[in-house]
Amino acid sequence: MSEETTPTQDSPKAAAKKTAREVKEEKPFEQLITEEVIPAAIAAFQKRGVHDLQLRLEGKTLIGSFAGGQKQFSVLFADGSLNGRKFFCCTTAGSLPSTLESFMIDERRVDVPLFVFYLLQRLYAQQWY
Repeated sequence: MSEETTPTQDSPKAAAKKTAREVKEEKPFEQLITEEVIPAAIAAFQKRGVHDLQLRLEGKTLIGSFAGGQKQFSVLFADGSLNGRKFFCCTTAGSLPSTLESFMIDERRVDVPLFVFYLLQRLYAQQWY
């Protein structure tokens, strides 16, 4: 009898969703950040008038700066995943970084646009742009 219920669970629609989800998760973390997150973040900042944003990935940390290097921030991906634990810190004009803060702690499924949105909002809260 359990065989009768299995086909509905493995319907073509469910299989397509599962396949699409697996494709998204197959991309390695470093590749996801460098090929999708960094270009999306640069484009989003440019729309808001920040044209000198520099972003780079060092290990599990996304490091960014703009305003001639005067404003710097870091996002640490503790689990090496966009969906894992993330932490944020920022600094201005070469001073010591702020306290390490939890970042996006309420979000379970994080995609590139959502991450970029949160990053923009966090830096907007600093009144940096």
